[in-house]
Amino acid sequence: MEQTIQIETGKSIRFDHVASFRKKIKQSEVDRELGQFVAILQGSGARRSGPMISATFGVENGQEEQVLDIEFMFPIDRQIDLPEPYKFKPVFQLVDAIHTRYAGNLQGLDRVFLELVNYINQNQMIQVSAGYKVSAQPPAGEEACFDVYIAVNQSIL
Repeated sequence: MEQTIQIETGKSIRFDHVASFRKKIKQSEVDRELGQFVAILQGSGARRSGPMISATFGVENGQEEQVLDIEFMFPIDRQIDLPEPYKFKPVFQLVDAIHTRYAGNLQGLDRVFLELVNYINQNQMIQVSAGYKVSAQPPAGEEACFDVYIAVNQSIL
């Protein structure tokens, strides 16, 4: 039986000194591209100062497999110059977001995002960001754990 997620409102997150990588890539290329990004960061001498953050902005059905418009971000200990296509963001911040924590297998994340979007619609909120996954320490026995955020606008139109 699937458990009901606990949704919180009015949440904020902020990370300073964030290295970012956004690109449209085939699903089979995600691990390789992420590995290259991590290697670039390690080569810069910068150290990670927070969890990995990711968002998927879109999914296209390619001829052979899905193509994801995806972004990966890592908070780091200082400002650095990065080669294209990588970028440095002085600040990454979401305010007035809905939030839930999810622990379990990665396939369950689709249901979590669907429940969050349904919550937004049922409460007449306006979604103003993609859904962001922030890696968290998994509880014993779970393979993955994420804090999931979607920024909303509380305006009533």
